[in-house]
Amino acid sequence: MAPFPSFADAPWFAGQGSALVLGARAWTYDALSDLIGERESVLRCSGVRAGQVVMAPDAPACDLILMQHALARMGAALFPVRAGTEPGIMDDLIAGAGVEWTWDPSVESLRATGCRKAACENRPTSLALLIKTSGSSGRPKIAMLTPSNVLASALETNAALGLAPGDIWLACLRPSHIGGVSIAYRCALAGATLLLQEGFVAEAVASGLNGMPVTHLSLVPPMLARLLDLGCRPPSSLRVAMIGGQALSLSLAQRALDAGWPLHISYGMTETGSQIATTPRLSGRIRETSLVGRPMRELEMDLGGCGERPRRLRIRGSVVMAGYANPERRPGDGIEDGWFEAADLACFTDEGQLRILGRADDVLVVGGANVSRARIEAELSRMPGIGDVLIVDLPDPVWGHRLVAVYSGAVSALQVETWCGAHLTGPERPRAFKRLSPFPLLDSGKLDRRGIADLVRSADPG
Repeated sequence: MAPFPSFADAPWFAGQGSALVLGARAWTYDALSDLIGERESVLRCSGVRAGQVVMAPDAPACDLILMQHALARMGAALFPVRAGTEPGIMDDLIAGAGVEWTWDPSVESLRATGCRKAACENRPTSLALLIKTSGSSGRPKIAMLTPSNVLASALETNAALGLAPGDIWLACLRPSHIGGVSIAYRCALAGATLLLQEGFVAEAVASGLNGMPVTHLSLVPPMLARLLDLGCRPPSSLRVAMIGGQALSLSLAQRALDAGWPLHISYGMTETGSQIATTPRLSGRIRETSLVGRPMRELEMDLGGCGERPRRLRIRGSVVMAGYANPERRPGDGIEDGWFEAADLACFTDEGQLRILGRADDVLVVGGANVSRARIEAELSRMPGIGDVLIVDLPDPVWGHRLVAVYSGAVSALQVETWCGAHLTGPERPRAFKRLSPFPLLDSGKLDRRGIADLVRSADPG
């Protein structure tokens, strides 16, 4: 599919039939377009102009859909944030990105943030989205995505997943994260139906899958595990269950495949407008989940083969952000000559597939040996009966690091230790084991890796 010349030229809202379903209510494309036009009029009358940014809470989710598309029509940008975010954090985000307006959906009104007029009128880059990164293992930043980033991502994703008119995408990811907010763009471009839910509730998702002929679904691994725990089976209409946001363990993937789920593993990040690679549908017995498919077309990757020394993934192309936000919204922060360097180590297989090897900062030196936390977690995830797994490192005066295996599931610490003794080298073996259930999650549904590590380190007496 050839890309459209510009964001404005793309056939947004050209679909027929249902555009949005929320609970018992449904809106056709024409009806939803009218509501978006009304929201656009409110924004224009309040003083919002092209090039400015409006911060809005991610709930009610239906209200955010109207805001998302109204701002796109105006050439202004949306900055969705978690509803209920503390005022102090909001103020920091507003100042850090030079946000001009905040929206209160309870009274349907805008508030100017006090941005200096000269600064507001001289923004150098047209933006569509500002999205705070999840911060699952580091300090969150704000990615600035342009209209061309959003369009390119939606086009490529729709082509990879076969999203078309008549399809139904059940959306349960928080729209203050890139994986959630992107779905509305994809459906509006494809002429598909957006089946919207107010966040992830496993029982509600199961009911939604049974209530309509859903064709597409996006989940992070803990959500998939929760649905499997409920005994939820995929409907015959479901063609794509896209899993991303964090590494998918082999045991969880195989469990879902055995239950009939049409799994597609995806890999991406906020800085690239969501996924940049997605596997075809998995089937049968699988040996690994680190393969994430071929990269998007027209995307450059500075990366070696899997027989070479692993290095950090560098990406350049149409989906790569303008840069991290700053008060002037100056482009280029975090970008070097158009290249964005991810935090993950990766390589290309001989077949041209992208293999993700874990985060660059996951490699530790234990007793003089290089040890990969990601490899240990992947090996432990193969153990029958184990659930989520996280390796936390503690300082050790002799070995440099002492590893703690944090896990969920019915297995005992002794069983996990025995498994490690049989499958890991000496430096890789954890020296302590902690069962934790449930694992704490971020708003995005990902494991709160930093929070779990802090919990273990605060309890360590040594």
